[in-house]
Amino acid sequence: MSLSDQATGSTTEDLGASAREFSAYCEAERERRRNSGETFDEKAFDEAVEMVVRKLRILAEEGWT
Repeated sequence: MSLSDQATGSTTEDLGASAREFSAYCEAERERRRNSGETFDEKAFDEAVEMVVRKLRILAEEGWT
């Protein structure tokens, strides 16, 4: 379970295909940034991911996937 899943209290499975794709992208991007050797504000990254996941949850509840 990713940090965004822990913070939002759910998995992306119940949010639809868009959330699953976004989650996979974020996990890969997080690893890329960690390994880039550049400064990476992981807390800010996780907060941004959480914001998008919340929006995807709202859209899923409205019938969008």
